[in-house]
Amino acid sequence: MNWNVYKMFKNGKRAKAPMAVFELDGDEREAETYFRSIILENFNEKNRGSDFSILRADLPQERIDPNKKNNEILRKQVLVLAKAARKKNITHSRKTTTGLMFASATYWKWQWCILESGTNNFVAGLSPRFDNSVEADKWMNQQIKNLK
Repeated sequence: MNWNVYKMFKNGKRAKAPMAVFELDGDEREAETYFRSIILENFNEKNRGSDFSILRADLPQERIDPNKKNNEILRKQVLVLAKAARKKNITHSRKTTTGLMFASATYWKWQWCILESGTNNFVAGLSPRFDNSVEADKWMNQQIKNLK
């Protein structure tokens, strides 16, 4: 069976085309061992230090974006916090952002807040205050589940 060798970039993404293809009857572990001991030796010095992904050629070769899931979670968090800000009718003269804050303005508790962009100064609280960030994340996850 054929195995495709893809270069992995520092940002976590995989190259579109394989750098090498080799034939070996065996499982993934054996293919990895064969690649590291035989094939990698033929690469130039620069590429030998890279990370690689080895996939069976007969399986799907789609590239998975490692940041896609995180981006979706962040998008939903923004929706939750924007909805909370609209409910409280909060306006501010400067540009704002949102975030989870632990500071004197939140009485040294964790709270999802509106913050001034650039300075991260507290503008208003959007959630209850929590004793730890895990509780704040649980609250956020519950709010995301309640989105319609």
